[in-house]
Amino acid sequence: MIANQFKEKIVFDGLIYLVVALMFICFLVLSTFPGWHHEVDDDGSEREVKAFPSQMSIITCLLLTSTSFGFGLMSALWQHINSSATATMTEILTYGAISGRVGGVAMALGWLSTGLIAFTCIWLFVIILSIEFIRRLTDED
Repeated sequence: MIANQFKEKIVFDGLIYLVVALMFICFLVLSTFPGWHHEVDDDGSEREVKAFPSQMSIITCLLLTSTSFGFGLMSALWQHINSSATATMTEILTYGAISGRVGGVAMALGWLSTGLIAFTCIWLFVIILSIEFIRRLTDED
């Protein structure tokens, strides 16, 4: 009962739901990226071309992902601290009669998901830099 009260007062589960909602919105914005289409060259041959996504949509994705990463990092950290503190508190309050352990798989899943969001955030930033670099190269010619 004490561990449950501790969990309810320390951890706010709404951050996890907020992370999921923000990443879902990011996937919806990513689905607006242009696909492959056919163009005709000067010599009359067809080739497949993929246009760059709009600057607004890719920056929106980066902002959503970075916000989601911040909330996910905070949530994973709180979950990790809460699990460790609850296990320790339960063992101390029962004078060692009850032993608690933090589930390694649950912690790994929490930190892995936060790491994947960080990877996505870095990937989107690299895409923005790459598109900007290509646009600068083509504008100089």
